[in-house]
Amino acid sequence: MKPFLLALALSAAALTPASALAAARAVAPAADTDVQRLVALLAPDEAITRLAGKAFDTGMDQQIAANPERKAAYAADPAMRQAVGGQLRTQFTSALVAALPSLRAEIEGILRTALTPAEVTDMIAFFGSPTGQKVRAEAYERMGSAPGQSPQEMQQAAIAAVMAKMTAEDYPALMAFAGSTASQKMGTVNPRISAASQAWADRLIAANLPKLKALEDRLAADYRARKGGK
Repeated sequence: MKPFLLALALSAAALTPASALAAARAVAPAADTDVQRLVALLAPDEAITRLAGKAFDTGMDQQIAANPERKAAYAADPAMRQAVGGQLRTQFTSALVAALPSLRAEIEGILRTALTPAEVTDMIAFFGSPTGQKVRAEAYERMGSAPGQSPQEMQQAAIAAVMAKMTAEDYPALMAFAGSTASQKMGTVNPRISAASQAWADRLIAANLPKLKALEDRLAADYRARKGGK
């Protein structure tokens, strides 16, 4: 499970000169409601759900490929992969969505102490704008198309894809944000978000993987029983 916000925030932040990324921590914390609005803008439920589903499909395919017995069983009956995988995907996505508030709370805490109220306002204004929404959509599209990439690879792919989609109307907003202290600070904030997101994902997987494996066995057995009874 890769951090959800990393490529998104870096898509704009990486346009800033590297020397500008050593910004100092904020002195005055941002208001809770504004930080919550920002995190909701960066990580909307629908985008996270789609991304999680794609990541699950990739992960399941990798696990099947690494297990000769499972690989042979699913290869012999491709419809079983779809039937079992679809139900597992729904279960995993539900568990992830239920756990999202805890991740958002951690990210809110990081942003609240790292950004000034003005910087939070700047980020809300940018990511709520048509240009910012285009950046966000393209970043999630890149992450979803290759969920196995490293954060650095996601960043590079997201930046290239975003810049390819930019029009003349987008550049003023994009460059204004790239030159802001909010964008500059993301260079130091992103590693903290990445670490918190990875730790959250590890806890989520540890809590749900045994249940998902048991559910897979039961679903596969039920599928074979139904098919054998026809």
